[in-house]
Amino acid sequence: MFLIPILADEVKDIPKINEWIQNLNRMSFSDKKVNIDDIEFQCSFGYFVPKSHNSEDKFLDIFEMTSNMPFEERFNYELSKVRVNIGLKWGKFVISDRLPKGVIPTSVFNLVKELTKVKMTLEFESHGKEDIKNTIPEIDTTLVDVEILNNVASKEIQKDFDIDDILDKISKDGITSLSDEEKEFLDNKSKE
Repeated sequence: MFLIPILADEVKDIPKINEWIQNLNRMSFSDKKVNIDDIEFQCSFGYFVPKSHNSEDKFLDIFEMTSNMPFEERFNYELSKVRVNIGLKWGKFVISDRLPKGVIPTSVFNLVKELTKVKMTLEFESHGKEDIKNTIPEIDTTLVDVEILNNVASKEIQKDFDIDDILDKISKDGITSLSDEEKEFLDNKSKE
């Protein structure tokens, strides 16, 4: 789950928000009308994933399907799984509820777009499909720290290697049989 603040402009056209404000004005004990600009909004969102009895097979099927999607198709797929909860705070009054499927504030939309780029970039390290990688737009560095992404990606690559397997490979086929990633892994291990 991700929790982010939301500006009033992003939610002013959502019927549920307008209904809440009308109810606040009916309940208000003062003559002052509740104004949307006097309200704090936050939302949380996550990705809905259908339950499956055989989750490993389901996960592999989904990975196979999504790793073959170009960016726009993948982004739309990711958006279809997003579920948003919105929270309103006015003074000491707080209320929250889930927004209808497909109602996504701009901040969440933009964040999901960047998260999709990050997911696809990291997945490229596993599947290496250049034609898919070439569809990924540049990551917005105001929302995503690319340095952290690069660190995570390099650690993920290293997790896939087992030092004993690499040493067996060298013993059997020689050091020239190693990939650049395996050589980098060994180099990093020797520095530790």
